Amino acid sequence: MRREGRLPLFIVIAAALGAGAAAAGVSTLLMKRVVHTEPPKPQKVEIVPITFLYPLGEQIVNLTEPGRYLKVGIELEVLAKGSPESVGEKVTLGHESGHGEGQGTERPLPPVAAATKAELNEKRAKILDVVLEELSSSSFRELLTPKGKRNLRERIKRAVNQILQSGEVRAVYFTSFLLQ
Repeated sequence: MRREGRLPLFIVIAAALGAGAAAAGVSTLLMKRVVHTEPPKPQKVEIVPITFLYPLGEQIVNLTEPGRYLKVGIELEVLAKGSPESVGEKVTLGHESGHGEGQGTERPLPPVAAATKAELNEKRAKILDVVLEELSSSSFRELLTPKGKRNLRERIKRAVNQILQSGEVRAVYFTSFLLQ
């Protein structure tokens, strides 16, 4: 009869050991999850360049040949690189020419672009001076060709970029172009 008493004791001991092993396994698994959780990966933020058009209006200049002139409308596509802290005025996107173009499409610029536009406004006289210099140093024959017009755009772009600090001219657009 003694054997019958040992059998339940063995079952109880085996069950206790099994339960202890299971508890140890579960606690180890939970500890690994707590200890080995990876911090959330930082989200990639794509920085979108901010560009805007800056109108210079229509300019009329004499060309290198006597009696020849050029009447041209110019807009600069500017990439903003300014710092938001340098903004001293509220600046809006749109045309300043007052010819009815772009009215109703004005919206505030982001701070970085507003800083760049404020610099353009501040240096407008210098910008117009270098643009007029580039225009008037062109010849009638040169400006008759597409290559001549491309060269003039590139010269204007380089000249204006030498003046700017918080922005960069990406492209020069002629909105009107009349040779006489």
